Amino acid sequence: MTTTVCFADNISVTSYVDKNTLSLNELLNLTIEIKSDEQIGAEPEIPQLTGFQIVGQSSSSSTSIEIINNEMSRTVKQSFTYSLRPLKTGSFTIPPIYTKYKNKTYRSKTINVIVVEASSNYQQPNQKKLKNTNDSSNNVQIFLQATPSKSEVFVGEPFTIKYVLYSNKGLVGLNAEKMPEFAGFVKEETFQAKNITHTLEVIKGIRYYAYRISNYTLFPTYASNFTMDKMELLCAYEVPAKSFFDFGTTKRVYIQSNTLGIRVKPLPLEGQPKNFSGAVGQYDIKSDLSSKLLKTGESVTLTLTISGSGNIRMFEPPTLPIIPNIDTFPPEECDDLYHPDNISGKKVIKYILIPEEPGTYDLPQISFTYFEPRSETYKTIYTKPVTFTVEKGKVTPGSLSYIRPQDIDIQGLDIHFIITKNTITDYKLIISQAWFWILIIISLLSIVAAMIIKKEREKLLQDKGYYRTRISNKHLQKDIGKVQAALKSDDISGFFVAADNALKNFIANKCNISAGASTIQDIIAELHKRELQEEFIDEITNFLKMTDNARFGGMQFSHEALEEKYRELNNILQNLSKTKFRKKR
Repeated sequence: MTTTVCFADNISVTSYVDKNTLSLNELLNLTIEIKSDEQIGAEPEIPQLTGFQIVGQSSSSSTSIEIINNEMSRTVKQSFTYSLRPLKTGSFTIPPIYTKYKNKTYRSKTINVIVVEASSNYQQPNQKKLKNTNDSSNNVQIFLQATPSKSEVFVGEPFTIKYVLYSNKGLVGLNAEKMPEFAGFVKEETFQAKNITHTLEVIKGIRYYAYRISNYTLFPTYASNFTMDKMELLCAYEVPAKSFFDFGTTKRVYIQSNTLGIRVKPLPLEGQPKNFSGAVGQYDIKSDLSSKLLKTGESVTLTLTISGSGNIRMFEPPTLPIIPNIDTFPPEECDDLYHPDNISGKKVIKYILIPEEPGTYDLPQISFTYFEPRSETYKTIYTKPVTFTVEKGKVTPGSLSYIRPQDIDIQGLDIHFIITKNTITDYKLIISQAWFWILIIISLLSIVAAMIIKKEREKLLQDKGYYRTRISNKHLQKDIGKVQAALKSDDISGFFVAADNALKNFIANKCNISAGASTIQDIIAELHKRELQEEFIDEITNFLKMTDNARFGGMQFSHEALEEKYRELNNILQNLSKTKFRKKR
C-alpha cells in the first residue's frame, strides 16, 4: 500500500511518519518525498496541522540513474522532513500534502495519528491484527504478514499464500525457526528467499522495509475449515549507540505470522459426470495428429493439449475410445507450468496409434470434463474429430511374405557324385566345435537380456517411485556439480542453496515425494516412516537446519569451513546411498 495517488509528468508525492502512536513528550517526524525524472525545484505546501506544532525542518536531494536494455532512466528524489510536537492528546488526521508544478497539483493521502499521555502504555489498534513486535525504547515495529489469494476455495482449487516480513528498521539477520506444514493440502513452494533483500512500502502512513520470505501454491485435498500453521522467524536488527563510548548492539526478536482461516468446500455431487477425473479450474483442449496419410505397420501420434489454469498436475488424462483395427499404447504425459505460481500452464498427452488394416479411419471427439469454481458448475469440452487414411504397406500385419527362389540353371547333362562316402558324421563335427556353442550361448543370453530389459522398461513406466529411485544417482551427480562449483568460487549463499537442494532432491527421489514442496518436517516424517536410525535422522535434520540458517542468517564462512560442510554432506549422501528406501510398512 502506498500513499501516492497522482501521477503526471513522471512526478509523484509520498508522505509518511515514523510512528502512528506517540506520547505528548515525543516528537513526530513527517517526511514528504517528491520524485521526478528531472530537477523540478518544487516544494511541498504544508497545510494547517491540527494538534501539532512544527518545531524543526530539514531537506535533502539525491539522483539515481538506471540502465536497462541500453535505455537510461533518471530519478530525482527530494526529501523534506518536519519535526512535529503534539499539543494535546487524541486522534488526529494529517491532511494531504500538496505540491504544485507547471500549473498542476500533486498530492498524497491522509495519515491518521494517535497522541496519548506520556505515561500511557497504549498500543496501536492494528498491532494485534498484524502481530507486531514493538520495541518502544528503540521505536521498532516488525510483523510477518501472510496474505492468501483466496479465503474460500473448492477441493482441488489452487490458491497462493505469500509471506512478507515488514520492519520499520533495516534487518541485519534472519533465521527461519518454523515453516508452515499445510496439512490437508498439496503444497508447492514457488519462491524462497535466498538472501536478505527488501523493497519499501508505506502502510497506514509508516514506511516499512518489506522482505519477501516465501510464496506457496496450495491444492486442498478435502473439504474442511482450516486454520493454517504459522510461520516463525528470528530477526535481528541493530540498536544504535547511546553515547560516544557505546558501539551499539544487535537485538534479536521472535516473530510469528498472523492467523489465517481457509474454508475448503466439497465439489458438488449433483451434475458430476462419470468421466470426471478431478480437474478443477478453467481449461481449453485441442488435438493434433502427426500424419493423416500412412501405411499399415506405421505409427501415428495423437497429441492432446489441455491448457488453462487450475490443478493441472492433479487430474488424469482423457481415455481414448476403442477404435477397431487400431492398436493403442498407454499415453505419455508432460506438464508445462508457468511461473511464478505454477497455477497456469498446459498438460500435453501423446497417444501412439498403430493401424492394422488399410482404410479410412475416423477418430471421434474426445471429451474432457472439469469443475469451474467461478460458476460452480461442471463443464465438458471436446476435441474436433480427425480423419486419416491408411494404405497397404509392404508388410501387412498378421501375414508372412516369402522370397521366391531363382530357377536352377543346369550347366551339364550328367551329374557325377564327387563324394560317395556318408557325410553325416560331419554334422557331429560341427556340433563339437567351440564356436558353435559360443553362438548358441550368445543367442540365449541375448534373449534373456531382451526379456530383462523389457521387464525393466515396463516397471519404469508403471512405477514412478521405482523410476525416481533409478535416476536418483544421476540427478545427484548434477546437484553435486553445482555444490562443487559454488565451493570453488567461494559462493557462500550458492553453496548452501545447492547443498540443501542436493540433499532434499536425493531423499525426495529415494522416497518418491515432492522435492520442491518438501520442508524439513516433511522429510524427517518420511524418514521416520522408512525406519531409518534415529542418529542418522538427527544428523540429516541438523544439516538441513544448518543450511537453512546459513541462507537466511547472512553468516560468513571461510573456504576451509565450506570444505568441511561439503565433506559432511558427502558423508550423509554416501550413507543414504547404502540405505534401502523401497520397503515401507
